[in-house]
Amino acid sequence: MREPGAPHRRAADMRQTAMSVIALTSAPLVLRLSLGRWPSDSERQAFRRGFTDRAARLPALVRALSSVGDVCNLMGYAMRARRGTALPPLSPLQGDILTVWTGPKLGFLHLEKCGGLAVMRWLAPQFHPEQIDPDPLRAVPPQNFYRAPAGIGREKARYALLWGHFDLPALERIDRDRFLFTFLREPRARLVSIYHFWRSVRPDVIGDVENDPLMGAAHRHDLLGFLRDPEPSLRDYLDNFYTRRLTGRYTTGATIDPLTTNPADSLAAAQNALARLDFVGITETMDGSVHQLARLIGARPPDRPVRGNITAENHIESVDVFRKAEQTPITPEIQAELDRLTTLDRTLYARTLARHRTPQALAAE
Repeated sequence: MREPGAPHRRAADMRQTAMSVIALTSAPLVLRLSLGRWPSDSERQAFRRGFTDRAARLPALVRALSSVGDVCNLMGYAMRARRGTALPPLSPLQGDILTVWTGPKLGFLHLEKCGGLAVMRWLAPQFHPEQIDPDPLRAVPPQNFYRAPAGIGREKARYALLWGHFDLPALERIDRDRFLFTFLREPRARLVSIYHFWRSVRPDVIGDVENDPLMGAAHRHDLLGFLRDPEPSLRDYLDNFYTRRLTGRYTTGATIDPLTTNPADSLAAAQNALARLDFVGITETMDGSVHQLARLIGARPPDRPVRGNITAENHIESVDVFRKAEQTPITPEIQAELDRLTTLDRTLYARTLARHRTPQALAAE
């Protein structure tokens, strides 16, 4: 006697087998078209499970695609685009909607005038926009990260790529369990560069030039006067800047500058902080440093030289923001101020050069 319901079960089994075959054969191509890259094994398996799982009352293909996390990110971005709520046209710094980063979470300690934008122009397009923090926290004076609203660290920790003008204590407070890296430039050259960069910003863009403590100071002073300006927030950008950013020891808001009370202790703290970073690149050898970083994090290396922000060209490329700024000759008096302001930072930079065994380090030895 034939078992009741057997034909229906056999038909269901046949449908399930057919669905499995379809999922098995179609997964790679469908996911390639959906992700903009070939899927991983785990993504193919998730697609197949979703395709054959009839518990969810959705069409098979929708079930399958929604089972793959990175496809969901792309679908969400596309939905917002249809509603008119997506981001404006993306710059390279905002990522690529057809790419999803599957490597380690990254934290980029972007130090001003050390080539950070050049690094991001190479790195950010390897991330989906929703994997990149859209509002990098400016965690240095006059804004103080430690007075930021509660929970901001947890909010930012979800992004695969954090970057901005953090200090290291702030970045570690957000998330210690990510690959942390930065780039250092010869400290005296950085000081000269930031002066000319700020001076090249048009006064009407700055606004109140007479009272602006940073960019305004570059307009009010010649280079020597700029280096000697006693404004605390400017000191934090000029006086052993790397040491301050690595340790969080600022003169802004302090009764006594913590760097001047015990320079040896500050240098030791900065050296320990430098050692906690997973990678420290060198701006002067940007291409080699970026290729080394790419190997460490599993990123696609650049296929052309990594180009930084050239202050001398900004007034040509962005006339509404920048003006031409003449370069200042370095007199012995200016050189003495540059040396004084970078005593600790030059030790940190030399240590980084030695770690890379660069030609500069070998020549110094």
